[in-house]
Amino acid sequence: MAESVTISPTTRHEGHAKLVLNVDDEGIVTKAFYPNTTPVRGFETMLQGKPAAFGPIAVMRICGICQATHGIASCEAVENAIDAEIPEDGKILRELLGLGNRMHSHPLHHLLIADDLLKPEESGTLRVDAIKLIQKMRKAGQLVVDVTGGEGIHPPNLVVGGMRTNISERAKAKLYYACREYEKDCNTMLEVLETLIERYLGEIGIPDLGKHDYPYIATDTTFGNRDAINWKDVTEVPAQRFYAAYPEIAETATNQIPFYRGNPAEGGPRARMVKYGNFKSGGGAMDLNLARALENFEAVKRSLELIDELNINGATKITPDYSKAKESFGIGVHEAPRATNTHMAKMGKDGRIENYNIIAASTWNFPAVEKAIEGYHHKYAEVIMRAYDI
Repeated sequence: MAESVTISPTTRHEGHAKLVLNVDDEGIVTKAFYPNTTPVRGFETMLQGKPAAFGPIAVMRICGICQATHGIASCEAVENAIDAEIPEDGKILRELLGLGNRMHSHPLHHLLIADDLLKPEESGTLRVDAIKLIQKMRKAGQLVVDVTGGEGIHPPNLVVGGMRTNISERAKAKLYYACREYEKDCNTMLEVLETLIERYLGEIGIPDLGKHDYPYIATDTTFGNRDAINWKDVTEVPAQRFYAAYPEIAETATNQIPFYRGNPAEGGPRARMVKYGNFKSGGGAMDLNLARALENFEAVKRSLELIDELNINGATKITPDYSKAKESFGIGVHEAPRATNTHMAKMGKDGRIENYNIIAASTWNFPAVEKAIEGYHHKYAEVIMRAYDI
């Protein structure tokens, strides 16, 4: 007899959610629901009427892991709303800040999926060695955020108009050597993940575990490009409308669901690597974990390029001129570790925020997770879900 399986809360991932799975007599998921259960905190309403400078300060509190990407997208949205162009070295430092966030976040996710791939008898030396490698990589990523952003949690150097201060020659050298070490560690991490994922898929006999047919959405490889997609093709609906036919799900969901050209889309590492790289995905969810490991290389390679380009004596900031505020929304886009992160700001000529909207990166992938779980046994549901790092 068909039944419902509920996993609440889901574990070892970034946010707060649950899985409700309708399964058939064989345990195969016929319909999956993955509602976000994070309490509504009202950041968009909170920002209305506030000075522009408060925007990035506030939104960096949205997430304890993705603080830099929210701050970057917020600054870019305000700057776009007043047609402000920040100095080149400010752009370099800002991109480095975002890359440091990615270099810190991706290895953390490698840690969260480790117990899906390791066998119980491998929980000793192999697991400890993997954790040491992951923590070493995260430390390097955090150093990039600390140095460019001023501190790791809510980087104060990130401001509307650019970056508050440049860095010293010594700091630049520290970043260079940390990134060189990170580059070496990427190879080891990729080899470990490739071996474990190949073994896992071979043992369960499902090479395409978590395959779905949704399209991909991404705007850039390492930063973000507001001109890469037509924003008129992006819409959002409340979860209550998305799950309208399932009131018991709708009443617990708290997120908006974004659509691109009328359909859900997958964002994040695989989307970026497929659209802008040469990554050949078989479509299964484990490809997300491999794409994330490959993005470690992309992030550190780009970081090294930016460190070489940075002029430590260059200007990094302008004074914003809010008298140039446009009637339309400014758009700020940053490719967060998890997907395309978008902030939209309508500014007043007095320098205060008149209206604000956020399409948080993770919200893109909730429908993708549901679709990816359907058609597979419910015992794999959390493994598939965790691959998305929501």
